[in-house]
Amino acid sequence: MNKSHTVEDYLNELEYQLRELPADERRAHLNEIRDHLMELVAEEGKTEQQIVYSFMSPEQLSQEILQEEQTSRQKKEFAIPDYWYGVTVISVIAPFGALALPLIFENIDIGLFLPFLLQFIVGAGVLFGYYKNKMTTKRGHILRKSGRVMIPVLALPFGLFSLNIMQTGELAAFNVAYLVCYVLVWACTYLSMRSLYLNHVKIVELSSY
Repeated sequence: MNKSHTVEDYLNELEYQLRELPADERRAHLNEIRDHLMELVAEEGKTEQQIVYSFMSPEQLSQEILQEEQTSRQKKEFAIPDYWYGVTVISVIAPFGALALPLIFENIDIGLFLPFLLQFIVGAGVLFGYYKNKMTTKRGHILRKSGRVMIPVLALPFGLFSLNIMQTGELAAFNVAYLVCYVLVWACTYLSMRSLYLNHVKIVELSSY
Protein backbone atom coordinates (compact mmCIF):
# COMPACT_ATOMS: atom_id res chain seq x y z
CA MET A 1 0.00 0.00 0.00
CA ASN A 2 1.32 3.46 -0.86
CA LYS A 3 1.93 5.84 2.01
CA SER A 4 2.06 8.83 -0.34
CA HIS A 5 -0.79 11.35 -0.16
CA THR A 6 -0.05 13.42 -3.25
CA VAL A 7 1.63 12.88 -6.59
CA GLU A 8 4.66 14.87 -5.44
CA ASP A 9 4.96 12.77 -2.28
CA TYR A 10 4.91 9.67 -4.46
CA LEU A 11 7.53 11.09 -6.81
CA ASN A 12 9.80 12.04 -3.91
CA GLU A 13 9.72 8.46 -2.66
CA LEU A 14 10.31 7.14 -6.17
CA GLU A 15 13.22 9.51 -6.71
CA TYR A 16 14.89 8.12 -3.60
CA GLN A 17 14.43 4.56 -4.87
CA LEU A 18 15.99 5.55 -8.21
CA ARG A 19 18.95 7.35 -6.63
CA GLU A 20 21.49 5.05 -8.32
CA LEU A 21 20.43 6.23 -11.78
CA PRO A 22 22.14 9.26 -13.39
CA ALA A 23 20.32 12.50 -12.64
CA ASP A 24 19.12 13.07 -16.22
CA GLU A 25 17.71 9.54 -16.56
CA ARG A 26 16.05 9.79 -13.15
CA ARG A 27 14.52 13.15 -14.03
CA ALA A 28 13.16 11.79 -17.32
CA HIS A 29 11.43 8.90 -15.56
CA LEU A 30 9.97 11.16 -12.88
CA ASN A 31 8.59 13.63 -15.44
CA GLU A 32 7.00 10.82 -17.43
CA ILE A 33 5.36 9.31 -14.34
CA ARG A 34 4.20 12.73 -13.12
CA ASP A 35 2.45 13.37 -16.45
CA HIS A 36 0.88 9.92 -16.36
CA LEU A 37 -0.45 10.30 -12.81
CA MET A 38 -1.83 13.77 -13.45
CA GLU A 39 -3.57 12.47 -16.59
CA LEU A 40 -5.23 9.78 -14.47
CA VAL A 41 -6.37 12.41 -11.96
CA ALA A 42 -7.94 14.50 -14.74
CA GLU A 43 -9.49 11.57 -16.65
CA GLU A 44 -10.91 9.61 -13.74
CA GLY A 45 -12.01 12.58 -11.65
CA LYS A 46 -10.36 11.21 -8.52
CA THR A 47 -8.15 12.89 -5.98
CA GLU A 48 -4.38 12.58 -6.14
CA GLN A 49 -4.48 10.46 -2.99
CA GLN A 50 -6.92 7.99 -4.59
CA ILE A 51 -4.85 7.71 -7.78
CA VAL A 52 -1.61 7.26 -5.88
CA TYR A 53 -3.23 4.72 -3.55
CA SER A 54 -4.35 2.57 -6.51
CA PHE A 55 -1.00 2.88 -8.30
CA MET A 56 1.91 0.48 -7.75
CA SER A 57 4.21 1.35 -4.88
CA PRO A 58 7.41 3.37 -5.49
CA GLU A 59 9.43 0.29 -4.52
CA GLN A 60 7.76 -1.91 -7.13
CA LEU A 61 7.93 0.70 -9.87
CA SER A 62 11.57 1.50 -9.13
CA GLN A 63 12.49 -2.18 -9.41
CA GLU A 64 10.84 -2.37 -12.83
CA ILE A 65 12.57 0.80 -14.01
CA LEU A 66 15.99 -0.29 -12.76
CA GLN A 67 15.60 -3.70 -14.36
CA GLU A 68 14.55 -2.08 -17.63
CA GLU A 69 17.53 0.28 -17.55
CA GLN A 70 19.93 -2.59 -16.86
CA THR A 71 18.50 -4.67 -19.71
CA SER A 72 18.69 -1.68 -22.04
CA ARG A 73 22.36 -1.07 -21.19
CA GLN A 74 23.21 -4.74 -21.73
CA LYS A 75 21.49 -4.78 -25.12
CA LYS A 76 23.18 -1.54 -26.14
CA GLU A 77 26.58 -2.84 -25.05
CA PHE A 78 26.03 -6.05 -26.99
CA ALA A 79 24.68 -4.33 -30.08
CA ILE A 80 27.33 -1.64 -30.56
CA PRO A 81 30.43 -3.17 -32.19
CA ASP A 82 33.65 -2.29 -30.37
CA TYR A 83 35.51 -2.01 -33.66
CA TRP A 84 38.87 -0.67 -32.55
CA TYR A 85 39.11 -3.01 -29.59
CA GLY A 86 38.51 -5.94 -31.93
CA VAL A 87 41.19 -4.65 -34.31
CA THR A 88 43.61 -4.34 -31.38
CA VAL A 89 43.05 -7.91 -30.20
CA ILE A 90 43.42 -9.25 -33.75
CA SER A 91 46.63 -7.24 -34.13
CA VAL A 92 48.05 -9.08 -31.13
CA ILE A 93 47.03 -12.60 -32.19
CA ALA A 94 47.24 -12.61 -36.01
CA PRO A 95 50.99 -11.88 -36.33
CA PHE A 96 51.80 -15.13 -34.53
CA GLY A 97 50.75 -16.97 -37.69
CA ALA A 98 53.09 -15.08 -40.02
CA LEU A 99 55.91 -14.98 -37.50
CA ALA A 100 56.00 -18.78 -37.36
CA LEU A 101 57.02 -19.05 -41.05
CA PRO A 102 60.79 -18.54 -40.51
CA LEU A 103 60.76 -22.01 -38.93
CA ILE A 104 60.17 -23.50 -42.38
CA PHE A 105 62.38 -21.04 -44.30
CA GLU A 106 65.26 -21.21 -41.81
CA ASN A 107 65.83 -17.47 -42.11
CA ILE A 108 64.16 -14.15 -41.35
CA ASP A 109 63.29 -11.84 -44.22
CA ILE A 110 63.23 -8.48 -42.39
CA GLY A 111 61.32 -6.72 -45.15
CA LEU A 112 58.64 -9.41 -45.14
CA PHE A 113 58.22 -9.97 -41.41
CA LEU A 114 58.84 -6.48 -40.02
CA PRO A 115 55.25 -5.26 -40.68
CA PHE A 116 53.85 -8.23 -38.72
CA LEU A 117 56.29 -7.59 -35.87
CA LEU A 118 55.35 -3.91 -35.76
CA GLN A 119 51.66 -4.84 -35.86
CA PHE A 120 52.16 -7.09 -32.84
CA ILE A 121 54.15 -4.50 -30.89
CA VAL A 122 51.62 -1.73 -31.51
CA GLY A 123 48.65 -4.02 -30.82
CA ALA A 124 50.15 -5.31 -27.56
CA GLY A 125 51.02 -1.78 -26.46
CA VAL A 126 47.48 -0.55 -27.05
CA LEU A 127 45.79 -3.63 -25.51
CA PHE A 128 47.87 -3.77 -22.34
CA GLY A 129 48.35 -0.03 -22.07
CA TYR A 130 45.36 1.94 -23.33
CA TYR A 131 42.65 -0.68 -22.73
CA LYS A 132 44.02 -1.82 -19.37
CA ASN A 133 41.67 0.50 -17.45
CA LYS A 134 38.93 0.66 -20.08
CA MET A 135 37.59 -2.89 -19.92
CA THR A 136 33.87 -3.58 -20.20
CA THR A 137 31.87 -6.78 -19.86
CA LYS A 138 31.80 -7.21 -23.63
CA ARG A 139 35.53 -6.58 -23.96
CA GLY A 140 36.13 -9.11 -21.21
CA HIS A 141 34.19 -11.76 -23.14
CA ILE A 142 36.13 -10.97 -26.33
CA LEU A 143 39.43 -11.23 -24.47
CA ARG A 144 38.43 -14.56 -22.94
CA LYS A 145 37.53 -16.04 -26.32
CA SER A 146 40.71 -14.64 -27.86
CA GLY A 147 42.77 -16.30 -25.13
CA ARG A 148 41.28 -19.62 -26.14
CA VAL A 149 42.29 -18.99 -29.75
CA MET A 150 45.87 -18.43 -28.62
CA ILE A 151 46.25 -22.07 -27.51
CA PRO A 152 45.76 -23.77 -30.92
CA VAL A 153 47.92 -21.03 -32.51
CA LEU A 154 50.87 -22.52 -30.62
CA ALA A 155 50.53 -25.71 -32.66
CA LEU A 156 51.61 -23.85 -35.83
CA PRO A 157 55.29 -23.22 -34.97
CA PHE A 158 55.74 -26.73 -33.61
CA GLY A 159 54.17 -28.12 -36.77
CA LEU A 160 56.49 -26.10 -39.01
CA PHE A 161 59.46 -26.99 -36.82
CA SER A 162 58.70 -30.70 -37.21
CA LEU A 163 58.06 -30.32 -40.93
CA ASN A 164 61.45 -28.69 -41.41
CA ILE A 165 63.19 -31.56 -39.62
CA MET A 166 61.35 -34.05 -41.84
CA GLN A 167 62.41 -32.17 -44.99
CA THR A 168 66.06 -31.52 -44.09
CA GLY A 169 66.71 -34.49 -41.82
CA GLU A 170 68.62 -32.30 -39.36
CA LEU A 171 68.01 -30.06 -36.37
CA ALA A 172 69.01 -26.50 -37.28
CA ALA A 173 70.34 -24.30 -34.47
CA PHE A 174 68.49 -21.31 -35.93
CA ASN A 175 65.14 -23.12 -35.73
CA VAL A 176 65.72 -24.22 -32.15
CA ALA A 177 66.65 -20.69 -31.02
CA TYR A 178 63.78 -19.13 -32.97
CA LEU A 179 61.25 -21.63 -31.59
CA VAL A 180 62.37 -20.91 -28.02
CA CYS A 181 62.01 -17.14 -28.56
CA TYR A 182 58.64 -17.63 -30.24
CA VAL A 183 57.29 -19.72 -27.35
CA LEU A 184 58.56 -17.21 -24.78
CA VAL A 185 56.84 -14.31 -26.55
CA TRP A 186 53.68 -16.40 -26.96
CA ALA A 187 53.69 -17.32 -23.27
CA CYS A 188 54.19 -13.71 -22.15
CA THR A 189 51.37 -12.56 -24.43
CA TYR A 190 48.99 -15.32 -23.33
CA LEU A 191 49.68 -14.75 -19.62
CA SER A 192 49.27 -10.99 -20.04
CA MET A 193 45.90 -11.48 -21.73
CA ARG A 194 44.84 -13.86 -18.99
CA SER A 195 45.98 -11.42 -16.29
CA LEU A 196 44.08 -8.56 -17.95
CA TYR A 197 40.94 -10.67 -18.09
CA LEU A 198 41.23 -11.87 -14.47
CA ASN A 199 41.78 -8.32 -13.22
CA HIS A 200 38.66 -7.25 -15.11
CA VAL A 201 36.65 -10.08 -13.50
CA LYS A 202 37.84 -9.06 -10.02
CA ILE A 203 36.80 -5.45 -10.64
CA VAL A 204 33.35 -6.56 -11.82
CA GLU A 205 32.91 -8.80 -8.77
CA LEU A 206 33.96 -6.04 -6.36
CA SER A 207 31.66 -3.49 -8.01
CA SER A 208 28.69 -5.83 -7.59
CA TYR A 209 28.89 -5.68 -3.79
